[in-house]
Amino acid sequence: MTTHHRLGRAGFGITAFGAVAATIVLAAPQASAWVGNLSVAGTDHKVGCSYKLTASVEVDRLTSVKFTDNGQDIGTVSPSLLSGTVSMTWKPTTTGQHKLEARQLLISDSITVTVGEAAATGSAGCGGGLGDLLGSGSAG
Repeated sequence: MTTHHRLGRAGFGITAFGAVAATIVLAAPQASAWVGNLSVAGTDHKVGCSYKLTASVEVDRLTSVKFTDNGQDIGTVSPSLLSGTVSMTWKPTTTGQHKLEARQLLISDSITVTVGEAAATGSAGCGGGLGDLLGSGSAG
């Protein structure tokens, strides 16, 4: 094999590698669209009250989405092929900062909310019952 022929093969290999690397880099931002836009309903979050967590699933509607609160599993939801979102109910049990996360395979989205003491009036102090479950956007 001649030196010129070897350089041609090496050049082709480097060019092919560069093309594959460029494709991966250009496709990488799309990967973050698997699960995202995590939101929690309500604004004045209290211990013992229920809130709706919602995340979008724009690419992979076959892989389940796992929800966590400060790293602790709070539930897994399987997406519908007909819907671009998944939802579940979250009921905080402690006060303070809560990092809520939705994870689908290696992609995740998270938000942090502050949870206050439970209202002395019980569930009536949760701020309107179904109003918090219907959603009001993102907090954190």
